[in-house]
Amino acid sequence: MSRLRLALSALAPLFLIAGCSGSSNSTTTPPASKDLSLSASSLAFNSVNVGQTSAAQTVTLSNIGGLAVSISAITLSDTTDYTLSDPCGSSLPASFNCSLTITFKPQSVATSLPATVTITSNATESPETISLSGAGTSGGGSTVSYHMYVLPDPGTGSGSAFLPAMQALIQNAQKSIDMTMYELEDSSFTGWLTAACARGVTVRVIMDQGELSSSGNKSTFNTLNSSGSHCSAAASNPAFTNTHQKTMTVDGTTTVIMSLNLQSQYYSTTRDFAMVENDPADVAAIEATFNQDYAAGNSGPSDFSYQPGSGDDLIWSPTTAKADMLSIIQNAKSTLLIENEELASSASYIISALTTACQSGVKVNLAMVDESDYEPNFTTLTNAGCGVHTVADTTTGFYIHAKAVVADYGLSTQQVYMGSINYSNASMTQNRELGMYVTDQPSIDLIESVMSSDYANATPWPTVP
Repeated sequence: MSRLRLALSALAPLFLIAGCSGSSNSTTTPPASKDLSLSASSLAFNSVNVGQTSAAQTVTLSNIGGLAVSISAITLSDTTDYTLSDPCGSSLPASFNCSLTITFKPQSVATSLPATVTITSNATESPETISLSGAGTSGGGSTVSYHMYVLPDPGTGSGSAFLPAMQALIQNAQKSIDMTMYELEDSSFTGWLTAACARGVTVRVIMDQGELSSSGNKSTFNTLNSSGSHCSAAASNPAFTNTHQKTMTVDGTTTVIMSLNLQSQYYSTTRDFAMVENDPADVAAIEATFNQDYAAGNSGPSDFSYQPGSGDDLIWSPTTAKADMLSIIQNAKSTLLIENEELASSASYIISALTTACQSGVKVNLAMVDESDYEPNFTTLTNAGCGVHTVADTTTGFYIHAKAVVADYGLSTQQVYMGSINYSNASMTQNRELGMYVTDQPSIDLIESVMSSDYANATPWPTVP
């Protein structure tokens, strides 16, 4: 696609200087100006299936005028079909540039879905604009689907629905299975994976380096690496404190995003969620990040600063998790229903955001295990008017391991998160983690129902003897 470059640089003026006895021509240096340049004035996204996301396109905004430019606004006229990532801030110094990233996700079938990005500043030619065009189509692609699983299964109290679904995914794999897993000790899973290798499916697994010291994980690691040329396991990227992500992607088309570890002894007692989905943008971003981390675990470059793609729904640590977790809380208008395994003092910003929400009239209900390290933070939240319910911290009883948030359930401002990301600073800023915004309403209804029940059945904190 050709791109038009806007030539906004000023022409140097030529001054004629007149003297008493004659005249002479002299060129002087023009004063520095405030000018911006765009690398493109229009972007065409062509035809995209309704509900699917285009590849991102980028326009570079450059300050070519010699003086800092104050940017008062960068706005997008259509925030339904287009999204804009704007890292430019309120000021662009001389000779600096920033990149505007735009994606197109049509919400309806239409031959023309135009939009405009407008950049308002104190530059000479303000406002600058970028014209956007795209079409929404209904054919040519598979339907995006979502299926949420709950552990323990609400009907049976076990992992009975989740496990057959995972077995079927693995047994139906034709080309590849890529898994990232903090703890992988379930011998059934290991057996399904090695059987897939035996029939020619390429199986690659990333396992957390620290957890490889435990006997179950080490056994799985060794089994995979001794099961033929199609099977391999790698220790996690050493750039991260932990690789706590829990995903499995099959044939580059379907992915499972989980809050649970694959440890069979906990399926019937530990609250967790798992989402099976096939959104192409999500799958592509997960696969690209897997390849990066897998290479690092195999003595490749260890790059903490790699920026995973957000796809349509993804939240990554250590790059976006802190901002996204805070945003969900800070943007809630009415209710917040939360389950999390951790509420660490290291994430004081989360505790502060929850406290502010409660004091502002948002109904906050938090359910988690009564871990003694978090009790001072429980006190802070209850003193602010939040609801905190806990279950006993035992090795055999019901345990809340899920990391999920339902904000403003049933309202237009509704936001829902599920994944591996804990409320701790390490989880959000030092680990490799993955969560997602859940947008499928049946999945949201299921999460909300299960979490509401967990909260109602837990004990109000503090427990009074």
